[in-house]
Amino acid sequence: MENNEKVTLSCEDGVATLIFENTHLNILSMPMRAQIDTYIDQLLEEGKTRVLIIHGAGGKAFSVGSDIKEFDPRPGYGIERNTEEHRVFNKIRDFPFPTIAAIEGYALGGGLELALTCDLRVASENSMLGVPEITLGVFPGGGGCDHLTRLLGLSKAKELMYTGDPITAQEAWRIGLVNRLAPKGEALKAAQELGKHIASRSGLSLQVIKEVADKGIEMPLKEAFKLEIEGSERLFNGKDVHEGVRAFKEKRPPVFNQ
Repeated sequence: MENNEKVTLSCEDGVATLIFENTHLNILSMPMRAQIDTYIDQLLEEGKTRVLIIHGAGGKAFSVGSDIKEFDPRPGYGIERNTEEHRVFNKIRDFPFPTIAAIEGYALGGGLELALTCDLRVASENSMLGVPEITLGVFPGGGGCDHLTRLLGLSKAKELMYTGDPITAQEAWRIGLVNRLAPKGEALKAAQELGKHIASRSGLSLQVIKEVADKGIEMPLKEAFKLEIEGSERLFNGKDVHEGVRAFKEKRPPVFNQ
């Protein structure tokens, strides 16, 4: 990696925080994505994480997306580039436990696509979010097109992609693109507080909820109901449900170990 590209990983109480930095705009170069990919593999191998937070350092931008200098306008390049980008992004999207993007400043293009791979997004009130790819003659093909249509609905997603215009954090919260707003400079803190709260819940339940919700949304309703039934059986065969019920009866907070 070049000297201006850095990725760090820290873990505390089941919450892993992955912070990346590449100039003041946190450009997602190919070496940067490769480093993020390596850390995700590490977390998956260790199997101790209950919540993953992803954050672009510096305060000016979560990320403004891909390094345009890497673009090679030739036949086949779109397939090569986006296949690799999807491979890394899908690994985050498919992470078995909840993921949160802590957005401070600009989240544009591939930067917003990275945030969209996460289950939740916390943005500071000064943030701006958008997919300006159309201004370069391309489109958000790193998952952004499909994530936006599923999250916002077809019409609103098309508006963002057709115009390429960014929106404020407040508007992003209003339309459901962002889950929570934080004061300027406190997106990471707010995301970590939310992450610790989520991590205190049953790990097995978190895993089942994510799996059932992510798979079920792609299925007809009655088929998705079958996933719920199977998920419930997994939980009732686990240890956490016994602790949860016992803690309820004893009027104390549960201590989950699974």
